[in-house]
Amino acid sequence: MPSTRSWSAYPLNYRSSEMTQIARWIGTRSSGSLAGLPGSGKSNLLGYLCHRPDALSSYLPHLNGTLALIPVDLNNLPANNLSTFYRVILRAFYEASDQLDPPLRDMVASVYLEHRASRDPFLSQSGVRQLLRQFQGQDMRVVLVFDRFDKFCRSASPLMTDTLRGLRDSFKATLSYIVGMRQELIYLPEPQALGELYELLDIHVCWLGPLREEDGRHLLASVTAGAAAPPSEQEIARLLRLSGSHPALLSAACNWRLANPDHGGDWTEPLLANPAAGRRLEEIWNALSQEEQKTVSDIRLLTSPDSQKSSPSLLQEHRQILDRLESKGVGRWRGRERHSGWDLNSPLLGAFVDQVGGRSRGRLWFDLESRLAFQGSSPLQKLPPLENALLKFLITHPYSRHTYTELIEAAWPEEVHKEGVTTEALYQVVRGLRRQIEPEPSKPHYVVNWRGKPEGGYQCFPEGRPA
Repeated sequence: MPSTRSWSAYPLNYRSSEMTQIARWIGTRSSGSLAGLPGSGKSNLLGYLCHRPDALSSYLPHLNGTLALIPVDLNNLPANNLSTFYRVILRAFYEASDQLDPPLRDMVASVYLEHRASRDPFLSQSGVRQLLRQFQGQDMRVVLVFDRFDKFCRSASPLMTDTLRGLRDSFKATLSYIVGMRQELIYLPEPQALGELYELLDIHVCWLGPLREEDGRHLLASVTAGAAAPPSEQEIARLLRLSGSHPALLSAACNWRLANPDHGGDWTEPLLANPAAGRRLEEIWNALSQEEQKTVSDIRLLTSPDSQKSSPSLLQEHRQILDRLESKGVGRWRGRERHSGWDLNSPLLGAFVDQVGGRSRGRLWFDLESRLAFQGSSPLQKLPPLENALLKFLITHPYSRHTYTELIEAAWPEEVHKEGVTTEALYQVVRGLRRQIEPEPSKPHYVVNWRGKPEGGYQCFPEGRPA
């Protein structure tokens, strides 16, 4: 009998909704991003995708025997250079070669062993291209599955990501990518470093939502395997409900229950005080933008479940944000008409929000009629002229990276000799602006630094970038 933690023990329809979406990408030879809040199970789903070909074949029966999924471990990149990167890809082919027929398996082993010690990036890249030509010649499809791709992009050179795009363009009918991300690509420190690869990965995005009940029960079975006092059926239902079936939160809550089998009464307060559960809640909360946090806080603060039915205007005002939060697995609408109310999936997260949500700020926006900048519904009327001019420019030119020189040119008045304005003067203006708009000026969400040569600068995230 397989261990509850082995891939073979997972249900054949595990994460069926997300698997259907990913299979659609693969079937159309597309690439895409699997995004999920911290602890949502991205690595688990990507591992299942790669290690359960029988499950994937139920979605893509026409590709049986002609598809190879190659998991590439970007957490284990020994050095940050092009040669090492391509040797890691060769190693990934080698370690996944048991899914291939013997002739291809032998060829993969031969190419890997030939290039594994090469320090020349041309040779290791040529080895990967050699493999892809062989797959192409046998009408085989290859999907490279990169987990923690956002972490990789923080240190990868533009050359590394550019060559990935070039590789895919050379083998369009053979090669595609599935990448795991905690956030959208726009929040990478240098999204432009992805070059044209950005376009490939930004078209198809699948957000990982809560576990289905069957999948949640499988997770609980793996956590409680061998426990002296496993949770009862009633307690399992309670754990699923409190956690909203968010995998990391469900696991933390279950471990708390195993350590406290005789705890009666309400579980919410002790779970909020539990270090493991508290960390998971904080990670989920910090992964939301300031605008999303403020929306959740407002919905909980200004309305109760009953009064939401009589406040459709509040729900409609936030509809787009609430739709996005639903796609991220944070909450859900009541009913199809989307005017009966909106709830967080996890009552435990709701209790956490009630404790911390008041610190959040709303979206920055500029009203053309009043010529005022707003944060949420509050006008920023007391900004000094330079701070106001700088903020107006940043709001109307969001996400782009602006150099110090560009910002001085934009914010300082025409009559000022701008060549005499120092970078230190700009720092002081930004510092004053942050005191007005940031929840914690030392940890900015709205106006963030970027470093570059010959000069760096700032960029603006009007929604308040996630931590």
